[in-house]
Amino acid sequence: MNIWFYIIIMAVIQGVAEFLPVSSSGHLAVLGALFGFDGEKSQALGIVLHAGSLLAIVVFYWKTLLGFLKPERWRLAAMLIVATIPAGAAGLLLEFTGSAEKMFDNLFMVGFAFLITGTLLRMTNKPKLIVRPAGEENADLTPLDKISLRQAVVIGLGQMFAILPGLSRSGTTITAGILTGVNREAAGTFSFLMAIPVIAGAALVHLLKIVKNPPGAGEITLQQMGVGLVISAAVSFWALQFLTKLIKRGKLACFAWYLYILGGGVILWQLVVMIRKANGL
Repeated sequence: MNIWFYIIIMAVIQGVAEFLPVSSSGHLAVLGALFGFDGEKSQALGIVLHAGSLLAIVVFYWKTLLGFLKPERWRLAAMLIVATIPAGAAGLLLEFTGSAEKMFDNLFMVGFAFLITGTLLRMTNKPKLIVRPAGEENADLTPLDKISLRQAVVIGLGQMFAILPGLSRSGTTITAGILTGVNREAAGTFSFLMAIPVIAGAALVHLLKIVKNPPGAGEITLQQMGVGLVISAAVSFWALQFLTKLIKRGKLACFAWYLYILGGGVILWQLVVMIRKANGL
């Protein structure tokens, strides 16, 4: 495959699927099986593309991030740290046990995870499903600065389960926030702020792999990396703008139908592959 085409495709996938609730890992697993994309073809490129998404989210939430310098925002920072711990611990465990890459080989699981993500997104339009502590049933929805420890833990657990390919990180965490009583816009902002350490962590993992197994010289040039960075950052910024507007309008469920079709298609595809193998075709 032409290296420029590979870089552009991977940069667009990174930018779009990192933030839209459709699961970037699930899409990469499916595309890898279909077209032979090699996720380890260039670990250096992985760092650059994640850096593009990280740059986009930092620019998009620049004023919010500056606000963490003020003492009144330290509580929110603490809730973000709490919410990040479950996924961080699970991610490290998977890396140390070597189980992370194996999850991408089970496309049946990826297909079902797409269906689960679609169902979660539809749940965001069901006010009756919102769970609140006793005595708070009629309280206003929680704003960003008032997110509780209970809500942060539930959102963090959602992010932990979203390590599974096909289970969208943004879709799962935003749904978890909404269903625990956080207002839609705050749930989206909290989810995206949580993405900063997640994306930075993914880039760090790629960097550590490079240090351990350096790629061949001249595999990808600085010019090609620069193009990948720009495309990833630009598409990521657009995806953030687009999704925040949909969240405010309560339109997250519109992605559910795409995920149902994709998940069903992946499962059907794997059934056909299994039947063909059984018949020696």
